[in-house]
Amino acid sequence: MTHLLRRRCAQATALAAVIPAALFAAPAVAASSSTVRCVGNGYFCGATVSIAGGASNRVVTINLTDTDFKRVGVRVLPASSKGSFSISQASFRNGGSQYRFKLNAVQGNPPGAKIILLFAAGTPA
Repeated sequence: MTHLLRRRCAQATALAAVIPAALFAAPAVAASSSTVRCVGNGYFCGATVSIAGGASNRVVTINLTDTDFKRVGVRVLPASSKGSFSISQASFRNGGSQYRFKLNAVQGNPPGAKIILLFAAGTPA
């Protein structure tokens, strides 16, 4: 039991280190499709996708840092953009090394608005 608790604490600590790196990674440009790099290591990574100005059926592909990840969270900046986007048709591809989804976002999202998708090895939190 303590081993599992220690592992969860280590995952949370490492995830806290990945979020700032994902914040400052270059966000995906507005286009009908885009590819984003997930910043992190073999245990955790975070990818930043721009929702500024909206998106309509944009296909986003995230290149993950490993193959055994699960999506463990989605954060949005600024908080006022929460609920102003949708992710659909999400799936892992290429043996789990990519995460692909369709993104829709309202046009009223301010400049700099972005979503941060968090991935971790193991089971979802």
